[in-house]
Amino acid sequence: MQQLFNTRNYSVRDFEEWQQRDELILQPKFQRREVWSEKARSYLIDTIIRGKPIPKIYMRQDVNPKTRRVVREIVDGQQRLHSVLNFLKDGFKISRAHSDDFGGKTFSQLNEDAQRDILKYEFAVDLLQDMPDNEIYNIFARINTYSEKLKDQELRNSKWYGDFKSSVYLLAEEFTTFFIENKLFTAKTILRMAEAEFISDLLLSVHEGIVARSKAVLDNAYKKYDDDFPSRKTYEKRFRETMDIIKAIHGDDLAESEFRAQRLFYPMFCSIYHLKFGLPNFTVPRKTVRVADFPKMKTALESIDALLEEIKEFHRNPAALALSDVDSKFYDSITVHFVHADKRLISAQYICRKLTRVLG
Repeated sequence: MQQLFNTRNYSVRDFEEWQQRDELILQPKFQRREVWSEKARSYLIDTIIRGKPIPKIYMRQDVNPKTRRVVREIVDGQQRLHSVLNFLKDGFKISRAHSDDFGGKTFSQLNEDAQRDILKYEFAVDLLQDMPDNEIYNIFARINTYSEKLKDQELRNSKWYGDFKSSVYLLAEEFTTFFIENKLFTAKTILRMAEAEFISDLLLSVHEGIVARSKAVLDNAYKKYDDDFPSRKTYEKRFRETMDIIKAIHGDDLAESEFRAQRLFYPMFCSIYHLKFGLPNFTVPRKTVRVADFPKMKTALESIDALLEEIKEFHRNPAALALSDVDSKFYDSITVHFVHADKRLISAQYICRKLTRVLG
């Protein structure tokens, strides 16, 4: 059976030349018209400058045998191409939220290397040769048949392009390997942006204090901090330092520890962050954290790990161990409704107090 398309690569400069010769049709005939925000356009340009891939483009190509004129009609990808071609004409600036080096600049204000990188950037294009409209509609129906329903974080990623999102995905890129190696996430869940959602949760908590983990809370954060995430660079630096302390304390043991579970990693992260920098609305007294204290901090966390292992042996029946009221409340906070703000506060306070007891 004859294949109805073939995949080719075309550069940004190719599309610019076709547009200049009136051989490119960008009007959205097959898709509903979308108006991208300037943040979305800036995010696309930053992606191109960084040399990272973007979704493929579908293009119908017709050749008139009499006039020899080639007409290329963009079936899917109009906004991507329109944004890039508009940027080449200095139609908008790259956002400072997306790039420290190029933020606030139009195309003509970029250095020659950056301009060259953009012009040379290649799109993967599925070329539909002389295909009638009815077949194109059928192709899109088939493509959509295999599309998975987007998860909450994937929807946020497709909607917001500002300061908070940029911070989240910068850190997600840096710590993906750590998360996989320590079994917090699998490669499959990371593909569905689970680690980005978790980092969103952590960043919001260090900025506002411990909050519930819910769709509404995170959706609101992306909206609220899209234009400006206050002290963003400070939080990113502190996030890295906290993660470095966690790595140093656990060494290679985190992957086998109970703390690899998100319900425990979250309060541990918040506790260590609080000791180092202070967490909003968190009342546990802080103490100085020194490198020399890391072994003692590890021992304190191992005691919690051992408690949880012991409870497991009793078939998750803490009463059989005659737990103290404090230990029992902690266990309840990480097993029942552990995404609620009050439960998270209990678990973080418990871990933080365990740590402060061993600090000088």
